[in-house]
Amino acid sequence: MIDPADLSHAEPVVFAGDLFLRLAAEGRLVLEPVEADRVIGDLRHTLHVLTDRARLVEQLHGTPLDDIHRLHPEAERAVVDAVFADQVSGGVLRRALDELPKYIRAFENAKRR
Repeated sequence: MIDPADLSHAEPVVFAGDLFLRLAAEGRLVLEPVEADRVIGDLRHTLHVLTDRARLVEQLHGTPLDDIHRLHPEAERAVVDAVFADQVSGGVLRRALDELPKYIRAFENAKRR
């Protein structure tokens, strides 16, 4: 569950996908294959989780909470949290969905050959 107080002094999210891609292309971002694969796996998992959350927000946007509660009472809190987080994040979820694939490509290119 998201506590609104946690968001009041949150630092703005900065993405560096283009920077990582450039550093990997220039050979300045280099990782051992095992480490790169671990990072790539974690990034893919994060992308999967965020994609699911974005899909939920899109599908249920505008759906009355009473309808959600009738369908699945336990889902109501998760839906409220997901929609609230999306609204207060200022588009961070959408930006993350655009940036994470860049991170994945960069780390794939950064594997020491």
